[in-house]
Amino acid sequence: MRFVTGFGISLCLATVAQASDTLNLEGFSPESDPQSSLPVCENIPYDKANCVRALACLGVDGTYFDGQAHGWDTGIVIGYLDDGTSCEGNWIAGGPDTPGRASLVCENDIEANVLYHTLDNETGTVIGSGVDSLGRDITVWSGEKVLQFLTGPEDDTPVLPCGPAPIPIS
Repeated sequence: MRFVTGFGISLCLATVAQASDTLNLEGFSPESDPQSSLPVCENIPYDKANCVRALACLGVDGTYFDGQAHGWDTGIVIGYLDDGTSCEGNWIAGGPDTPGRASLVCENDIEANVLYHTLDNETGTVIGSGVDSLGRDITVWSGEKVLQFLTGPEDDTPVLPCGPAPIPIS
């Protein structure tokens, strides 16, 4: 009879978990999303308070950075790697004959340097490339409509091309 009662309780818990899609047990709940700790990001052109989304692929194994670029013409970059590692750095806009630059240092001692070389006029997305301290190639996208830029013509979901399969991002 214990087996039947235990099975009934397990079945009941499984049903409750399916109904709510999330079963939070004290001490076993998922950690909070590190992105929620970032400040509100608002595009304010020509203002030092400007903020746009900054996304990057580090290598081809699915590692990515999701963060924000703050400032106008120069500023800071803050955000997280996909595993929750915090990163911060600086960026400076380029001129007519010079590319923009960004550098980033993460809590796990990974460093990255990027040159911005392309501007997508339709979305205002700047695209850059570089290498991190582990020798991985980096591709970076940043701008107010970066998610629009990363959305394919036949899809409604923006994705990062950071690995063997596209990584959905919102």
